[in-house]
Amino acid sequence: MADGTLRTKPAAEKPKAKTKADAESSHADVGKAACRLNISSIGICCTLAWAFLINAASGATPEGQLSWNISYIILAGAMLAFGYVAHKVPAFLESLASECAFAIVGAISAALMFSSLAVPSLAVLHGPAIIVCTCVLGWLYLQWGLYYTRIGTRTAIGCLFVANIAGSVLKCLVHFSPTPLAYAITVLLPVASVALARRAIRDTPGTEQAVVRFQSHNLRGLWKVAAAVIVLSFVTALLVGRSYGNQSAAPADAFVLGRACEVVISLLVFAAIVWLNQSLNFAQLWRIILILLAIDVLSQAILPQVTIIRCMESSAWDLIVLFTWLTVADIARHSEIDSPLVFATGWAFYSVSFAIGSIVASAAISVDDDFTVAIVLMFALAMVGTFFLEVRDQDTKWIFAELSGEQTAAPEDHRSIDERCDVIGAQHGLTPRELEVMKLLCKGRTKSYIAETLYLTENTVRSHTKHLYTKLDVHSKQELMDLVGA
Repeated sequence: MADGTLRTKPAAEKPKAKTKADAESSHADVGKAACRLNISSIGICCTLAWAFLINAASGATPEGQLSWNISYIILAGAMLAFGYVAHKVPAFLESLASECAFAIVGAISAALMFSSLAVPSLAVLHGPAIIVCTCVLGWLYLQWGLYYTRIGTRTAIGCLFVANIAGSVLKCLVHFSPTPLAYAITVLLPVASVALARRAIRDTPGTEQAVVRFQSHNLRGLWKVAAAVIVLSFVTALLVGRSYGNQSAAPADAFVLGRACEVVISLLVFAAIVWLNQSLNFAQLWRIILILLAIDVLSQAILPQVTIIRCMESSAWDLIVLFTWLTVADIARHSEIDSPLVFATGWAFYSVSFAIGSIVASAAISVDDDFTVAIVLMFALAMVGTFFLEVRDQDTKWIFAELSGEQTAAPEDHRSIDERCDVIGAQHGLTPRELEVMKLLCKGRTKSYIAETLYLTENTVRSHTKHLYTKLDVHSKQELMDLVGA
């Protein structure tokens, strides 16, 4: 859609609450979801590994060149820009021309980045190459976002956690490979990612329209989700920056243990959700990161000499990326707003806060009082656990609702009722007061409630009700609600 209007997904009817039979059917489909895992569906492992390797390579930049911390700001800006373009021109993420262009540009920019490290005369190209790589990475994230919003939540979890295991193995493979081989693999990864994403999207069968739970007006209710992502990303970046700065600089044992931790956690979550069909909600998922960060913070304060425990922060970094993916994918799948816009906005919360945390870490690297830093960070983590990961919070209950046992019907959309009432009222010449009464009736309010709310007598409310019934040619409250679609 090329006009200036907001393109939204078509609204879906509210489904009934799940019955026991539905639950049994869902359990029977778990095996099918697992069977749908294939090479193309886990191809995002190439993107995840490429992002890691780009960070590692850019962290080796000589002094005075572009800092890898800044690349996160660039990533946020690129994704927001690409998300807007994809909103206006949907083919931007799916056309063969776009795919070929970004695959080639990604490979060339990665090659130039490595060349600038090996050849001193090409050092001036390092910064621009990092910028281009980062922009290509943003496009790859959005392309994979299309795929993961088109498949079921449980299948998406299976794909992403298997992909994370494959990505962790790929990181180790490249990290411990001879330099020429490591460079060659890194250059080819964006090409492989594009090819696998294209195949995954092409092979995805048409799926049933997902329930729309998040609309433009109630997306604001997800501010706690955004706050949790922001704080946890900031803390992780601060911890990583204060220890190794970049995972390529970590000792071999810490590096391997970090990747092993990623694999173990991914296996546990995959087994619980996909194979055992266990429930899952937003708070449970993100508390895994909370625990890892808490262990790392305490270890830095109590056991600073045991550096091996620092593998926790690199694992938390990886899992934040993964969990952000899952969270944003579920919100995008159940949102009326275009998926690229949702993905770009959600990813911006993560990347900007991580960039700020990295910059703060660089500025505070000389601070020797680890105990004070630990107290501040533990306080931040406690606030996240107490206020932002509240399991009883209704706004977060809608995330992963299919996996948490919550009823999957969409929340009432009172705003859309008001908007429809405004249109019908204008068409039939309702007075402002009659329109107010109509809106409240369509929301299921009683005449006594309406009288109290509008400071009217019940007789006056009855009179307004009679008049609007006459103008609309309806004879009951139910007919009125059917007319409006309430």
